[in-house]
Amino acid sequence: MHLENQPVERQPSNLRVRSEGTGGVIRQKSKQEKLVLLKQDIAIAFILSGCFFFSYLDRSSLGNARIMGLQADLGLTDAQFMNCLMMFFVGYMVFELPAALSLRIFQPPHVYGIAIALFGVFACCLSVSRTYAAVMVLRLLIGIGEAVVQTGFVYLSLWYLKDELATRYAVFYFSAPLAGGINGILAYGIDKNLNNVSGKAAWEWLFLIEGVCSVFWGVIVFFILPRLPERVAEKGSLLFRREEEQAIILQRTIEARNDPDAKFQAFQIWWALKDPKTWLDAVVVAAPCLDVAAFGNFLPTFVNQFGFSKLNAQLFTLIPYSVAMLTLPLFSLASDRARKKAIPTLLCLTVSVIGFVILLCDVQRSVLIVGCCLVAAGSYPAIVLAASWLLVNHAGYTKRSTAWAVAQIFIQCYSIISTQVYIHPPRFIMGHAVLLALNALGVVAGLLKYYIMKRENARRDRLAQQVIGEALESKEEEKSIEQLCDYHPDFRYSF
Repeated sequence: MHLENQPVERQPSNLRVRSEGTGGVIRQKSKQEKLVLLKQDIAIAFILSGCFFFSYLDRSSLGNARIMGLQADLGLTDAQFMNCLMMFFVGYMVFELPAALSLRIFQPPHVYGIAIALFGVFACCLSVSRTYAAVMVLRLLIGIGEAVVQTGFVYLSLWYLKDELATRYAVFYFSAPLAGGINGILAYGIDKNLNNVSGKAAWEWLFLIEGVCSVFWGVIVFFILPRLPERVAEKGSLLFRREEEQAIILQRTIEARNDPDAKFQAFQIWWALKDPKTWLDAVVVAAPCLDVAAFGNFLPTFVNQFGFSKLNAQLFTLIPYSVAMLTLPLFSLASDRARKKAIPTLLCLTVSVIGFVILLCDVQRSVLIVGCCLVAAGSYPAIVLAASWLLVNHAGYTKRSTAWAVAQIFIQCYSIISTQVYIHPPRFIMGHAVLLALNALGVVAGLLKYYIMKRENARRDRLAQQVIGEALESKEEEKSIEQLCDYHPDFRYSF
């Protein structure tokens, strides 16, 4: 099937959106489309990967700075330090939905580029902060800036088909465990070689170096990242100059259940909020995100409490992150190849549950490291898989953005919980127990969501057969995705 030889309709009012996962035909991509896909990967997935890298580098640096002396130098109590961690997630939670909707107003390269440069500046400011209030405010501002980066999940759903999403999410989310590992190496090197150089403490150098790098990357993103697919299809871009490529881009975004002329629709917010899938999705996605947030803030502390020195603890954090960098692409690629979302997601969450069970046991420190590895091995791919499972099952740009924003609110609330429950060293029993329970709840929510969607697909199949058998015409089928969202009679949920 050669898309470049087909007429491209701007208005997908009668677009058939039946899920390929429920019996549809898997079409073969032409050479031209494969070239467009490769260019998209270079211009979008890898650029966003850099955005996520610097986002996670800056957000987790406070955990590394803690054992480099920040808490002692600023005279912060444990409760004050936990509040500094918490403020980041407050900023995140407040700004997530406006950030997603802003992509339709100001265009992605401008939104992402400015946001990344700003949170880089705020990270630099942490290097000269000397009061509890200053750290609190700066962490809030960094959280607001980084909330924009999380909308990369929504942005990618405009460019890629549902059986391509998990792999592309893995490409840019791969930078999260990579950033965690790099942070450990960077903190180790700075603590060993730059402490008190030019009168600056090691933690000050950490914030300054990472902040400057983020600002530099923000400038690159501002000028290189493509705009929305319909804008590129209409006016072209640096990589997409040929009319055939632009036509393919437009056809692909329509095939991915997007309306090129989508605008903010207030009714879709209400539809998302009354949809039980929205809340179940939020519980499923928030569980692995909670694990990653807790590890980003506390993994160096965990490893230090296992009995390793503060300096060696920075290096031993590399082990769980290295495992995550293996499981993330493997599970994501397998999910897209097998065209499955539910089973891989639930499997990854179960692996994390096993990891927390081990961390709750009184065992040797080498076994505790294994527990950390299992949590990382399950949680990082689970985020990608759960996010793709959420986004492909909510149609309508505003509804999808709202469902994602609700999930982000859950994620940040969970993450705030993580900053308040890891307060009893050395084994942190309460913290591990709470995360174990919330991961188990994620498994239950995933199973319930699977049951609801499977039942709804069966109901729509029966209605479709009835319409065909009685030669009836459905006016609902003539409406667009933006009008009916995933309640369109031809829409089928993906598992």
